[in-house]
Amino acid sequence: MIAKSKLLIGIALLGIIAIFGGACAQQQATPPVTYSLPELKYRLISNFDGLFYVDPDYWPIAREGQEEQNALEQFPVIKADTSEFSAILDHLGMSNKAEYTNEEKLLIYQQHKKLTLGVQMTASGDGYQFTLRVGEGQGERIEGTITPSGKITVLKREPSFNTYPICLTKGTLIDTPGGTVPVEQFHQGIDVWTVDASGKRIAATVLETSVTSVPSSFQVAWVRLSDGRTITASPGHPTAEGRALGDYQVGDTLDGALVITVEYVVYIGGATYDILPGGSTGLYWANGVLLMSTLSRD
Repeated sequence: MIAKSKLLIGIALLGIIAIFGGACAQQQATPPVTYSLPELKYRLISNFDGLFYVDPDYWPIAREGQEEQNALEQFPVIKADTSEFSAILDHLGMSNKAEYTNEEKLLIYQQHKKLTLGVQMTASGDGYQFTLRVGEGQGERIEGTITPSGKITVLKREPSFNTYPICLTKGTLIDTPGGTVPVEQFHQGIDVWTVDASGKRIAATVLETSVTSVPSSFQVAWVRLSDGRTITASPGHPTAEGRALGDYQVGDTLDGALVITVEYVVYIGGATYDILPGGSTGLYWANGVLLMSTLSRD
């Protein structure tokens, strides 16, 4: 009787082991969840509030209907990227269909800009490294890693002044009493040539400097004058007349010379720069062209 009981217990235990063994095997056979690159970007965006990026449809010049026009023109290209397009549709709660209204195309285009410009990601080992910015004005720059399963690790989180860049490119030469100095080498206390209220050239001390990070897709205006001078800066940077550099066209007059070339080129310098000279005008010479500082003189 005892032997029979032991036999029954043994059979029961074997059954339990078989059940748990089958369950474990089933769990092991289940592959881990992995996300596409656009889906990972959405996870980052949802994890960090206040994503900041420079929208080319509204900066440096917002033109009525420009965003809608670009949405319609770029829609075929956006749709061709099936991975991103699928992620956008899921995010917006839209179904995949043959035709989309113009309003739907605009919504899809806006999400495309956010994914493309808002989060920078590069492959690193089995996952990705990411960089993004949050908060307009005094915000943050965040770096970290994210795995294909969506695990986020923040490696660096530092203060960043996030604004629409309206400054000079690296290497732009500023006139000083001691000769020209690259704009990125300036700091408070350096003397620089400026103009007083009467138009007289005078020396003044630099009161403030700024460095503004820009995305890899950022474009700057390259302007060439009839006397050989050239200036490369953000399209929104003001000239001595208070007019944005990007507003100038061939045939216009800039600092006493005719504009003969205006081109927009991708800038890979990573940041733009500006200085604020002392005095009442905020003017200085950059590559020999009289410009106005973007920094406040209040």
